[in-house]
Amino acid sequence: MKQWIRHQFRKKTRVYIMPTKMGGYLIGLIFLMFLLAIGYSNNLLLIFTIFLFSFNLMWLIQSHFHLHGLKFDQLLIPEAHAGQSPEVRVFWKQVPKGPWDWSIVIESDRGRFTLHHPEHSESESAGLMKVTQRGIHQWNYLRVKTTNPFGFYQVWIFYPLNLHTIVYPALLASAEMTLTGLELTGENSSDKKGLEDFRGLAQGPEAEARKVSWKHYARSGEVLIKEGEDLKSSTLDIVYTPPENPEFKEHYLSMLATQMVECHQRDIPFSLKSPHFSSQAATGTRHLMTCLKELALC
Repeated sequence: MKQWIRHQFRKKTRVYIMPTKMGGYLIGLIFLMFLLAIGYSNNLLLIFTIFLFSFNLMWLIQSHFHLHGLKFDQLLIPEAHAGQSPEVRVFWKQVPKGPWDWSIVIESDRGRFTLHHPEHSESESAGLMKVTQRGIHQWNYLRVKTTNPFGFYQVWIFYPLNLHTIVYPALLASAEMTLTGLELTGENSSDKKGLEDFRGLAQGPEAEARKVSWKHYARSGEVLIKEGEDLKSSTLDIVYTPPENPEFKEHYLSMLATQMVECHQRDIPFSLKSPHFSSQAATGTRHLMTCLKELALC
């Protein structure tokens, strides 16, 4: 029921206003002064009460219009790992006259997230937002709130959103990796057959004297050079096998994500296999994002 009531109030973009703690004290003081002025027939106190009430009404109107002209354009939330604080940018179509000292909260199906250290301008606001849970975050509302310009009233406004962001598993400081071999063209000696009983050797021009096998030259009188072989380069094969204890699942996913990021940074090909996903060993940002997305949804 509570969620339904909140949703009804947020269907339309409108400005909401309530007195702050200091504003509540002010309203209470004005009401008390009014009762005393009427009870004791004190005209001077009544005039002062009306004067203070007029100022309070002016502060109320000014606080309301401090957000009334704010027009939302779009919201950019970059993908990040759990525990990180990506920079969120909010773009505005129209901004009321300052001061632009707002607090911005973005609400999702996983909770509310506040923008820390926000910076505002005529066209956009930017700040850091820490996300703590991996998975898909469905963003529902953007809330802008302020107590400016006088501090007696708090004013806020909701903007409905239709946006989702993938949060990858958290990264560890480091993770151990067991690398296997991937065959690539190289220069090491091999078991390939050469001429007659000479293995790993082949005829070559005199220009390749740096690789001439002088031992076999003495035996046969022919100039023989060493053949190339398939050089083994490192690769990482990741197989997702969930731990038996569910409490260790997040740490396990973080370990796999850390291995992927380290492979990407060191340009080491890696592959991922899970019950519903399989990829060949590769490098590149697109491959990394695809595999991290699979871990985020596990």
